[in-house]
Amino acid sequence: MMDWNRIQTQWQSRSDLQAPDTLADLATPERLWPIIRRRDRNETFVSVLGAFFFGGFAVFLLLIGKPVAALFGLWLTLVCVYIPLRLRRARQMIPVPDPGRPVTEFLRAERQALLGQRELLGAVWRWYWGPIAVGVIGFFVGIIGWHWISAAFVAIVVAGSVGIEYLNRMAVRHSIEPAIEAVERQITEMENDHAE
Repeated sequence: MMDWNRIQTQWQSRSDLQAPDTLADLATPERLWPIIRRRDRNETFVSVLGAFFFGGFAVFLLLIGKPVAALFGLWLTLVCVYIPLRLRRARQMIPVPDPGRPVTEFLRAERQALLGQRELLGAVWRWYWGPIAVGVIGFFVGIIGWHWISAAFVAIVVAGSVGIEYLNRMAVRHSIEPAIEAVERQITEMENDHAE
C-alpha cells in the first residue's frame, strides 16, 4: 500500500514546483506528457509550414485559373491553422504541479487531461486526417484532373489515412488508456485511505 500521507507531505513541501518522482511516475506512466508536448511541437511546426505552402499555392492557383484547386488549397490552409489550435486546447488541460494543491486534486486534473487526449486521438479522423485527406485529394485532382494517376493518388491517401487511424487507436490502447487506469487507481486508493 502506498503512503499517501508521505506523498502529500512531499508534494506540499517542494519549492521547485515539480511533482515528486513517485507521483510523477504514477500519474504519467512512461513520461507521457513530454511525449505529447514533443508530438504537438512537431505537428505545430509542420502545420505552420503547411499553412504557408498551401496558402501561397492557393493564391498562385487562383491567378492561373485553377479555382477548384485554389479552393482546396485554402481549405488545407485553414486546416493547418486549426490543427495547432486544437492541439493547444487539449494540451492546456495538462495540470502544472503545484505544491499548494492537494494530490487528489492534481490527479483528478491529470485524469481529465488524459481523457482529453483520448478524445483527441479517438476523433482524429474528424478533425485531422479526414479534412487533410479531403483537401489533399481535391487539391491534387483540381490541378491535374481526374484519370488513373488521380485514382492511384486517392488510393494512397486513403491507405495512409487508414494507417494513421490505426496508429492512433494503438496509441490510445497502449499509452493513454493504461495511464488513465493508473491515475484512476491512485485516486481510488487515496479516497479509500482517507475514508478509513
